Amino acid sequence: MLNVYSTALVTDDRGRKYRLDPELTDVIATSRDYDRLEWAWLAWRDATGPSIKPLYVQLVERMNRAALDSGNHGNTFC
Repeated sequence: MLNVYSTALVTDDRGRKYRLDPELTDVIATSRDYDRLEWAWLAWRDATGPSIKPLYVQLVERMNRAALDSGNHGNTFC
Protein backbone atom coordinates (compact mmCIF):
# COMPACT_ATOMS: atom_id res chain seq x y z
CA MET A 1 0.00 0.00 0.00
CA LEU A 2 2.85 2.33 0.79
CA ASN A 3 4.22 1.83 -2.72
CA VAL A 4 0.89 2.84 -4.26
CA TYR A 5 0.71 5.97 -2.12
CA SER A 6 4.34 6.94 -2.68
CA THR A 7 4.32 6.52 -6.47
CA ALA A 8 0.83 7.69 -7.50
CA LEU A 9 0.57 10.84 -9.59
CA VAL A 10 -2.43 12.93 -10.51
CA THR A 11 -2.57 15.53 -13.27
CA ASP A 12 -4.60 18.72 -13.22
CA ASP A 13 -6.36 20.28 -16.21
CA ARG A 14 -3.21 22.29 -17.05
CA GLY A 15 -1.06 19.17 -17.25
CA ARG A 16 0.76 19.75 -13.96
CA LYS A 17 1.57 16.52 -12.10
CA TYR A 18 1.10 16.15 -8.35
CA ARG A 19 2.36 13.58 -5.88
CA LEU A 20 0.75 13.23 -2.47
CA ASP A 21 3.74 14.77 -0.77
CA PRO A 22 4.46 17.61 -1.07
CA GLU A 23 2.20 18.90 -3.86
CA LEU A 24 -1.27 17.58 -2.95
CA THR A 25 -0.57 17.97 0.75
CA ASP A 26 0.21 21.64 0.11
CA VAL A 27 -2.98 22.13 -1.94
CA ILE A 28 -5.11 20.61 0.80
CA ALA A 29 -3.33 22.53 3.55
CA THR A 30 -3.44 25.95 1.92
CA SER A 31 -6.32 26.15 -0.55
CA ARG A 32 -9.71 27.53 0.45
CA ASP A 33 -11.14 26.94 -3.03
CA TYR A 34 -13.83 24.26 -2.73
CA ASP A 35 -13.47 23.11 -6.34
CA ARG A 36 -9.69 22.81 -6.02
CA LEU A 37 -9.98 20.84 -2.77
CA GLU A 38 -12.62 18.57 -4.27
CA TRP A 39 -10.41 17.98 -7.30
CA ALA A 40 -7.42 17.10 -5.09
CA TRP A 41 -9.44 14.62 -3.03
CA LEU A 42 -11.19 12.94 -5.95
CA ALA A 43 -8.10 12.78 -8.16
CA TRP A 44 -6.07 11.18 -5.38
CA ARG A 45 -8.83 8.75 -4.48
CA ASP A 46 -9.25 7.74 -8.13
CA ALA A 47 -5.49 7.34 -8.60
CA THR A 48 -4.96 5.16 -5.52
CA GLY A 49 -8.28 3.59 -4.54
CA PRO A 50 -8.56 0.85 -7.16
CA SER A 51 -5.01 -0.34 -6.42
CA ILE A 52 -5.34 -0.06 -2.65
CA LYS A 53 -8.68 -1.82 -2.23
CA PRO A 54 -7.54 -5.42 -2.87
CA LEU A 55 -4.44 -4.86 -0.74
CA TYR A 56 -6.57 -3.51 2.11
CA VAL A 57 -8.96 -6.46 1.90
CA GLN A 58 -5.97 -8.80 2.04
CA LEU A 59 -4.56 -6.93 5.04
CA VAL A 60 -7.84 -7.20 6.98
CA GLU A 61 -8.09 -10.91 6.17
CA ARG A 62 -4.56 -11.48 7.47
CA MET A 63 -5.22 -9.44 10.61
CA ASN A 64 -8.42 -11.41 11.27
CA ARG A 65 -6.58 -14.68 10.76
CA ALA A 66 -3.86 -13.56 13.17
CA ALA A 67 -6.47 -12.54 15.76
CA LEU A 68 -8.20 -15.91 15.48
CA ASP A 69 -4.89 -17.79 15.63
CA SER A 70 -3.94 -15.97 18.82
CA GLY A 71 -7.22 -16.87 20.51
CA ASN A 72 -8.92 -13.49 20.17
CA HIS A 73 -12.08 -14.90 18.60
CA GLY A 74 -14.21 -11.88 19.41
CA ASN A 75 -11.64 -9.31 18.26
CA THR A 76 -11.60 -9.61 14.49
CA PHE A 77 -11.49 -6.48 12.36
CA CYS A 78 -14.31 -7.22 9.91
